[in-house]
Amino acid sequence: MVILEANTLIIIFNSYINLSFQVNELVEQSEYKNNNPLGKRFSIVIPAYNEENRIKPVLEEIHNFIAGNNLNWDVIVAVDGEDQTLDIVDSFDSRCGFIKSNHSTNREGMGGAIRRGILSSDGDFIILMDADGSTRLQDFVKLVPLLEKYDIVNFDRYSSKENFIPFKRRVSSRIFNVLLKSIFDIKINDTQCGYKLIKRESIEPILKNITVSNAFFLSALFIYSRKMGLNVVEIPIKYNYAHGSKFNVIMTGMSYIVSITAFRLKNSAFFKYIPNFVKNIYYEKLKFL
Repeated sequence: MVILEANTLIIIFNSYINLSFQVNELVEQSEYKNNNPLGKRFSIVIPAYNEENRIKPVLEEIHNFIAGNNLNWDVIVAVDGEDQTLDIVDSFDSRCGFIKSNHSTNREGMGGAIRRGILSSDGDFIILMDADGSTRLQDFVKLVPLLEKYDIVNFDRYSSKENFIPFKRRVSSRIFNVLLKSIFDIKINDTQCGYKLIKRESIEPILKNITVSNAFFLSALFIYSRKMGLNVVEIPIKYNYAHGSKFNVIMTGMSYIVSITAFRLKNSAFFKYIPNFVKNIYYEKLKFL
């Protein structure tokens, strides 16, 4: 009899503990839901240059996340190039309606595509993503509540030793980052990461100032952020290098040197003395490198 009563007490006690954990978990979920910007309007912007071989799984993940959570989000894929990327994006548009393309018949560079994508979106917050699937949406979307405090949440691929990044890409990126930090006094470790969370009201004034259209656009974003006194935070991210990248060490190195030089001159007292024909060469040709 004593043993039965003891067992009964144990069962009641365990039930009470389990119920307490369930109540606490429900409270935490409720608090997270109430304070979480996921219910607000977000736009996912993806620049895509000839990404027919890599973009479909990325759009599948995004589609499943948005549809599965019944979110009022839109997705803008800024398409450059002449492969089947546009057809793939348009097939998703026909399927769900919230994934749309913004196509340019001209090569406008990564920066130009990002600008087009942001300006054609209507979300209060921007999720900037690459088209290669090197980082999953679900690995960083949980950090969107940080946008209640910060203007830009940047992600750092190089802080985690577990991330595989080819040697030549890692070395060139680190050299470029040292130059940026020494010349422009910015504190960001991975400006060129294609994954960022951004407040629209914070980036729109920056878009009016950035003229560069190549990948240096991502660095210029932080140079202007520093000038404007925006709140920026950088978080390590899980990153798996996606094969099929169009990264070229020589061309990328040249574009970085040209962009840093041009940006430095544009924001100096010497800019007014530069002949117009030299400026035109940059604006018409070199900024797209």
